Amino acid sequence: MAAQGSGLIVNVTYAFPHEQGNRYLGHLLYDLAKASLSRLAFGLAEELRPHGAAALALSPGHMRTERVLQHFGTDEQHWQQEPGLAGSESPEYLGRAVAALAADPQVLQRSGQVLLVADLARGYGFTDIDGTQPPPFVPPA
Repeated sequence: MAAQGSGLIVNVTYAFPHEQGNRYLGHLLYDLAKASLSRLAFGLAEELRPHGAAALALSPGHMRTERVLQHFGTDEQHWQQEPGLAGSESPEYLGRAVAALAADPQVLQRSGQVLLVADLARGYGFTDIDGTQPPPFVPPA
Protein backbone atom coordinates (compact mmCIF):
# COMPACT_ATOMS: atom_id res chain seq x y z
CA MET A 1 0.00 0.00 0.00
CA ALA A 2 2.79 2.40 0.83
CA ALA A 3 4.49 1.63 -2.49
CA GLN A 4 1.33 2.21 -4.52
CA GLY A 5 0.30 5.28 -2.50
CA SER A 6 -3.20 4.04 -1.70
CA GLY A 7 -5.17 1.33 0.06
CA LEU A 8 -7.67 0.67 2.78
CA ILE A 9 -7.45 -1.47 5.92
CA VAL A 10 -10.74 -2.13 7.71
CA ASN A 11 -11.04 -3.60 11.20
CA VAL A 12 -14.44 -4.82 12.39
CA THR A 13 -15.20 -3.93 15.96
CA TYR A 14 -18.01 -3.32 18.42
CA ALA A 15 -17.71 0.29 19.37
CA PHE A 16 -19.76 3.40 19.70
CA PRO A 17 -17.76 6.42 18.58
CA HIS A 18 -19.78 8.91 20.64
CA GLU A 19 -18.95 7.08 23.90
CA GLN A 20 -15.16 7.23 23.45
CA GLY A 21 -14.46 4.08 25.42
CA ASN A 22 -16.82 4.76 28.31
CA ARG A 23 -18.86 1.55 27.93
CA TYR A 24 -17.65 -1.74 29.36
CA LEU A 25 -18.66 -4.63 27.11
CA GLY A 26 -19.23 -7.10 29.93
CA HIS A 27 -16.21 -9.37 29.60
CA LEU A 28 -12.63 -8.20 30.02
CA LEU A 29 -11.09 -10.05 27.09
CA TYR A 30 -13.94 -9.21 24.70
CA ASP A 31 -13.79 -5.56 25.76
CA LEU A 32 -10.03 -5.48 25.36
CA ALA A 33 -10.12 -7.14 21.93
CA LYS A 34 -12.70 -4.70 20.57
CA ALA A 35 -10.95 -1.66 22.03
CA SER A 36 -7.69 -2.93 20.56
CA LEU A 37 -9.19 -3.15 17.07
CA SER A 38 -10.33 0.46 17.26
CA ARG A 39 -6.95 1.55 18.56
CA LEU A 40 -5.17 -0.52 15.90
CA ALA A 41 -7.10 1.33 13.20
CA PHE A 42 -6.10 4.65 14.77
CA GLY A 43 -2.42 3.71 14.96
CA LEU A 44 -2.33 2.27 11.44
CA ALA A 45 -3.97 5.44 10.15
CA GLU A 46 -1.21 7.54 11.70
CA GLU A 47 1.49 5.35 10.13
CA LEU A 48 -0.15 4.99 6.69
CA ARG A 49 -1.54 8.50 6.15
CA PRO A 50 1.78 9.90 4.82
CA HIS A 51 1.77 7.09 2.26
CA GLY A 52 -1.80 7.75 1.05
CA ALA A 53 -3.33 4.63 2.62
CA ALA A 54 -6.24 4.61 5.06
CA ALA A 55 -7.13 2.45 8.06
CA LEU A 56 -10.38 2.58 10.00
CA ALA A 57 -12.72 0.48 12.10
CA LEU A 58 -16.31 -0.41 11.27
CA SER A 59 -18.93 -1.18 13.87
CA PRO A 60 -21.91 -3.09 12.51
CA GLY A 61 -25.20 -3.51 14.32
CA HIS A 62 -26.81 -6.76 15.38
CA MET A 63 -25.62 -9.08 12.62
CA ARG A 64 -27.47 -12.12 11.31
CA THR A 65 -24.45 -14.36 11.05
CA GLU A 66 -24.95 -18.09 10.51
CA ARG A 67 -24.33 -18.63 14.22
CA VAL A 68 -26.93 -16.04 15.24
CA LEU A 69 -29.50 -17.53 12.86
CA GLN A 70 -28.76 -20.98 14.25
CA HIS A 71 -29.20 -19.71 17.82
CA PHE A 72 -32.65 -18.37 16.93
CA GLY A 73 -33.53 -21.56 15.05
CA THR A 74 -34.08 -19.84 11.74
CA ASP A 75 -32.35 -19.04 8.44
CA GLU A 76 -31.83 -16.08 6.13
CA GLN A 77 -35.11 -16.79 4.32
CA HIS A 78 -37.24 -16.77 7.51
CA TRP A 79 -35.49 -14.47 10.00
CA GLN A 80 -38.22 -11.80 9.74
CA GLN A 81 -40.53 -14.12 11.69
CA GLU A 82 -38.20 -13.99 14.72
CA PRO A 83 -38.84 -10.90 16.92
CA GLY A 84 -35.33 -11.11 18.38
CA LEU A 85 -33.85 -10.37 14.96
CA ALA A 86 -35.84 -7.20 14.23
CA GLY A 87 -33.49 -4.49 12.98
CA SER A 88 -30.65 -6.94 12.41
CA GLU A 89 -28.15 -6.69 9.57
CA SER A 90 -26.88 -9.29 7.13
CA PRO A 91 -23.11 -9.75 6.83
CA GLU A 92 -23.48 -8.36 3.31
CA TYR A 93 -24.50 -4.99 4.79
CA LEU A 94 -21.06 -4.70 6.35
CA GLY A 95 -19.53 -5.77 3.03
CA ARG A 96 -21.41 -3.04 1.22
CA ALA A 97 -20.01 -0.53 3.70
CA VAL A 98 -16.48 -1.72 2.93
CA ALA A 99 -17.16 -1.53 -0.82
CA ALA A 100 -18.53 2.02 -0.50
CA LEU A 101 -15.49 3.13 1.48
CA ALA A 102 -13.09 1.46 -0.96
CA ALA A 103 -14.75 3.31 -3.85
CA ASP A 104 -14.65 6.67 -2.07
CA PRO A 105 -11.78 8.81 -3.38
CA GLN A 106 -11.96 10.81 -0.12
CA VAL A 107 -11.67 7.77 2.21
CA LEU A 108 -8.39 9.09 3.60
CA GLN A 109 -10.41 11.79 5.39
CA ARG A 110 -12.07 9.02 7.45
CA SER A 111 -8.80 7.29 8.31
CA GLY A 112 -8.35 6.51 11.99
CA GLN A 113 -12.05 6.72 12.81
CA VAL A 114 -14.55 4.20 14.13
CA LEU A 115 -17.59 4.32 11.85
CA LEU A 116 -21.06 2.83 12.22
CA VAL A 117 -22.27 0.76 9.25
CA ALA A 118 -25.76 2.27 9.59
CA ASP A 119 -24.38 5.81 9.34
CA LEU A 120 -22.39 4.88 6.24
CA ALA A 121 -25.48 3.35 4.62
CA ARG A 122 -27.33 6.60 5.00
CA GLY A 123 -24.37 8.67 3.80
CA TYR A 124 -23.49 6.53 0.79
CA GLY A 125 -27.04 5.41 0.01
CA PHE A 126 -26.61 1.63 0.09
CA THR A 127 -29.05 -0.85 1.60
CA ASP A 128 -28.98 -4.28 3.15
CA ILE A 129 -29.84 -7.29 0.97
CA ASP A 130 -33.54 -6.91 1.81
CA GLY A 131 -33.58 -3.26 0.66
CA THR A 132 -33.71 -1.81 4.19
CA GLN A 133 -31.34 0.46 6.06
CA PRO A 134 -31.39 -0.93 9.61
CA PRO A 135 -30.98 1.80 12.23
CA PRO A 136 -27.77 2.12 14.22
CA PHE A 137 -27.52 -0.48 16.97
CA VAL A 138 -28.10 0.95 20.41
CA PRO A 139 -26.64 -1.23 23.13
CA PRO A 140 -28.59 -1.86 26.30
CA ALA A 141 -27.73 0.53 29.12
